[in-house]
Amino acid sequence: MRISDESAEGLNQALDLPSGDLKNDLWMEEYLNQSNSRLEAIARKVHRGEQIDCDSRDWMLNQVDFIVESLGTDTDDLDNPLRSSLLQLILAIANLNHSSRYEIQPATEES
Repeated sequence: MRISDESAEGLNQALDLPSGDLKNDLWMEEYLNQSNSRLEAIARKVHRGEQIDCDSRDWMLNQVDFIVESLGTDTDDLDNPLRSSLLQLILAIANLNHSSRYEIQPATEES
């Protein structure tokens, strides 16, 4: 699987998701940095009143799946600070998804 970072500034960076035992602490730290940057770019759009596009929503869902899978592995694979950072990322995704529903209100027809 490939994560593409298409932030508002037009950066096009990608991070390959390793499978199984290839994940290490340095890789996970880079994953978290890039994912948090992408999530911040999406959040800026939402706070400007833009809707989350399909690609961004799919990206968010993919991150949730990846994080849940990563946290479900043997607890010795990730140290506590990385586990905590992954949990913070999944919470940030959930909060952004929730807030986007309330910040972007569809125009109601006036009678």
